[in-house]
Amino acid sequence: MNRIGFFLLIMLSGLVMAGCGSDSDGSGVSMKTLATYIQSGATEEGAQNRILVVDTRSSAEYIDGHIKDALSIPYQMISENGKALYTNNYDEVSPTASDQIADSWLRHMLVNQLVNDFVSTYQNSEIIFYGDYAEDAEEIAKEIGYTDVDHLSGGYEKWAERYPDYVQKYGPGAVSVDQENGSFVFTGFINNANYDNVSTRPTHHGITYKGGALNVYSFLVADIPPFIFHELLMYLGVSPEGNMADGIYYGTSEEYGSKFADGDRIDYSVTWNGAGQYYALEELFEERPSEFHPNPAGFEPLGIEARMGGTRDSNLLWNPGCIFCLYSCVCGISSNDKVNDDVWFADGGIYDTFGQPDDERNYYAGRFFPKSELMPGPGEPIEIKVTIIK
Repeated sequence: MNRIGFFLLIMLSGLVMAGCGSDSDGSGVSMKTLATYIQSGATEEGAQNRILVVDTRSSAEYIDGHIKDALSIPYQMISENGKALYTNNYDEVSPTASDQIADSWLRHMLVNQLVNDFVSTYQNSEIIFYGDYAEDAEEIAKEIGYTDVDHLSGGYEKWAERYPDYVQKYGPGAVSVDQENGSFVFTGFINNANYDNVSTRPTHHGITYKGGALNVYSFLVADIPPFIFHELLMYLGVSPEGNMADGIYYGTSEEYGSKFADGDRIDYSVTWNGAGQYYALEELFEERPSEFHPNPAGFEPLGIEARMGGTRDSNLLWNPGCIFCLYSCVCGISSNDKVNDDVWFADGGIYDTFGQPDDERNYYAGRFFPKSELMPGPGEPIEIKVTIIK
């Protein structure tokens, strides 16, 4: 064998040996590296400088199974014709609506699923995308201005085969899904950040996400991010159509204030250790006038009936964290179709969070008082069941 042939043989042998047992295609983060990150806790909620693992597949695929600790950000929701989507914070989501990282739809979707201040951009976060559009999502993130992004080398199916212990279903906070009966269960807890107020006074907010901007104003706090909550409902056949907002456009306060949520009906029920049963929301809230009601003698109970509002995008835009609002609301995923914002104002509410942000009428002028003596104390865990009413 001549010298050239000898060196070619050595090179080929090296390539074969390098490929044996490899989980990398030569680019991106290897599966072994990501598994090490997960094992170390670096991808978990609450980890300092958390490494964000992002699933770019459809919501349904994510619900059926995803990499442990992953967030769901379908590629089609953050891009259009290969360009990043931005919002103008009023009525438009498009590649030209803005050029600020804080206005990018990717940033809004990240914040919606993370337990952090809703104005944070996460610009310096390390992000690892995976799925069919992982490399495309990586390029979108770079275009927006994210500085530490990469993609996983290899697809989800290979990951699930190789690392079955690092696979989850449904999403954060969701513990079970019953497709046959159209229901799912997620975890939460009793508000422990503002308990003295929310346990004794009414509010506009029924169930909020622990990472949302308004999480301290509801008695019941959810572990499930609003986006995941919404997509689980779609997964079970709920229509996304509703009348409270058109994408992120909501019209004037006069327009949406007179509306009642008119989407598909869903029911909520709550249980906790020692409860012995699930309680419907109507059993957990007493309806009566608040201290701010201008005419307590003329007060009339109206009831609670939860319906979809078609407001996934407005919830992403503002990240209030609202899973269920006790009054028909433009930014709640679901809300009460028996009581609207006009009633809120008639009950003494003012919604003047800019001029008078500390005025308690902004938050405690409602009519639904939690029966806190029936439910567990601050910080205690609960489970909330969501059932689609056919």
